[in-house]
Amino acid sequence: MIVYKMRIPLLSALVVLLLLPVLAACKGQPASTPVGVRGYNHTDHSIAQFQVNGGSGGSARRHSAGGTVCCAVVPDRWTPDLKVEIEWTTDLETYQKATVSIPRYNEVGSLAVHFLRNGQVRVFVTNLILGHPDYPLTGPEAPLREGENPVWEHLRRPPGG
Repeated sequence: MIVYKMRIPLLSALVVLLLLPVLAACKGQPASTPVGVRGYNHTDHSIAQFQVNGGSGGSARRHSAGGTVCCAVVPDRWTPDLKVEIEWTTDLETYQKATVSIPRYNEVGSLAVHFLRNGQVRVFVTNLILGHPDYPLTGPEAPLREGENPVWEHLRRPPGG
């Protein structure tokens, strides 16, 4: 009877020891959310295909936005070292790759990937779409066509407003 009582604590201790690595692996993972991916092409060449961290991002015709595709995963909380790897092609033969920092965001939203006229790629996590006055991409690189106002006319604020 003493032998039987000794086996239960020993078996329990063994199970706990075996589960510790699994529990430790789960503890350090930050909370994250799957989000849609949308490409914006500001260039004169269609983006035949692009990927975000190896997952499909879709395509985008020249000077236009592609549709939203599923999915990328972003952390619920932004960190200063947050980056994504973007890979894209215009001809399905030659691929380009860029590692891009994601600017600060306060809440999770879609992942917007911008292919700019100067060859750079910018990425934002946002609940807004290009055309909104508060969209994070501003300045001369914001319009899909050079020289146009990127903010939709019906959303433009009156001067001084």
